[in-house]
Amino acid sequence: MNPDATPPDRAPDPPVAPDRSDGPAEVAPPCRVMVVDDEEVIREILSDFLTMEGFQVITACDGEHALEQLDAHPINLVISDLKMPRMGGLELLANVREIHPEVVTLIMTGYGTVETAIEAMKRGAFDYVLKPFKVEEVMHTVRRGIEQQRLRAENIELKAALSLYRLAGRLGEEVELGPTLDLIVDTVRTQTRADRTGVILVPSEHGAWEAGDAPFTQHDLTPRARQATEPVIARNRRVFDWLVEAPHTEDITSLLMVPLVSRGARVGTLVAARDGGRPFAEGARKLGTIIADRAAAAVANAQLFETLEATFRTTIEAFVTALEDKDRYTAGHSERVADFARVTAEEMGLPPAEVELIHQAGRLHDIGKLTLRSEELNKPGPLTDEEYERFKAHPRYGEELLGPIPTFRDVIPAVGGHHERWDGKGYPRGIAGLEIPLMARIMAVADTYDAMTSHRAYRSALAHSKAVAELKRCRGTQFDPDIVDAFLVAIEKWRDQREAEGREYPR
Repeated sequence: MNPDATPPDRAPDPPVAPDRSDGPAEVAPPCRVMVVDDEEVIREILSDFLTMEGFQVITACDGEHALEQLDAHPINLVISDLKMPRMGGLELLANVREIHPEVVTLIMTGYGTVETAIEAMKRGAFDYVLKPFKVEEVMHTVRRGIEQQRLRAENIELKAALSLYRLAGRLGEEVELGPTLDLIVDTVRTQTRADRTGVILVPSEHGAWEAGDAPFTQHDLTPRARQATEPVIARNRRVFDWLVEAPHTEDITSLLMVPLVSRGARVGTLVAARDGGRPFAEGARKLGTIIADRAAAAVANAQLFETLEATFRTTIEAFVTALEDKDRYTAGHSERVADFARVTAEEMGLPPAEVELIHQAGRLHDIGKLTLRSEELNKPGPLTDEEYERFKAHPRYGEELLGPIPTFRDVIPAVGGHHERWDGKGYPRGIAGLEIPLMARIMAVADTYDAMTSHRAYRSALAHSKAVAELKRCRGTQFDPDIVDAFLVAIEKWRDQREAEGREYPR
């Protein structure tokens, strides 16, 4: 078979990557084309002309050999004969479409019927050429195929850029590590159409964080994966070069893994997996790389924020201790109020997370008293009007102190509202009834009970029975009636438990 070929006067310039930076454009590596034909002369002729055109060329003698080459080398375009031994062109097309969907395929055939062409297109061929062919026509079709691949890659990059833009906007609004990881996982899962996605952070003082629905952990990564510095796509058994084979990973047939690197240090690994179906294509690697670059910076910032936040929490806890050291009569007051508020919330049937939040609020409810002088806190006689006004301001001071720290954002209603009254005669805002946040209403009862049953500079502690009577008297005026009722049940259970444990409790 002798192709009618006339070489061009000059080879065109090699493909150039689009300029997407402020600097000069960079020349892309030469495109790699594979010629698959059982006739050696055809392989040699096409290889010579493609090389003259600036392409790198690999050849294969049949479909099975071609698949081996595709596994071993990145290929942009495949030109394949239709009729070959062992594996023909149509079967090769089906495999390329399934395993390497980013590769453009052309079919060469001497059986140029419409039916053959349609079948080739169904199997994923970009186009077909008839034997005997003119080389310039083949080159024109190859260039069109490479251009289609370039446009497809640009679409992937635009999609990645849009995803990155949206992700960056959302990450810019989030500083906490958990929500940051969730945003990254959701974006990657959606954009790569993964069945399972996860982020595994390198263990640090924050612990070994994992996020996603994999579940993937540090123990799932092989030593090779933990040392990888470049994005990885693997399929079938090669997945387990990177993931440890286990019951929750054994169904994975395609893996995308991207290291998260910030300021030269690896902070974690982004993992996406598919359980069957089409494997990840090269576009997924590019998309994952772009997202991972922004995600790594966000994770590093969130970790830094958590470090600062942990320092703030430790500082505030130290302030609580300092407050109780400052007022010898209220030593243990914050912890007791926290316990009373917790058992009341449990009695009311509140969710565990809300119960825990109320307990935290109890420990911090009086933090604003740090602004008061020791002589005012420990004054045995009545406060002056000026001193009383300063005392009444401590809920607001507590809000101002905790306000800048996101960790304490949810406890601020209790800190600022635990001296409000059900009838609206409290302070600092004078709000009433259900306008007062629930945790503030709970805190008001717990705080008042402990104040009555504790010794103060200006009076001795009241007996439990008298404190209970006072709460009942103020039910519906100073306090939410439902919360008083729940507290009275809860405090008796608490006292019974303390007695059974031989621990101290208000008599």
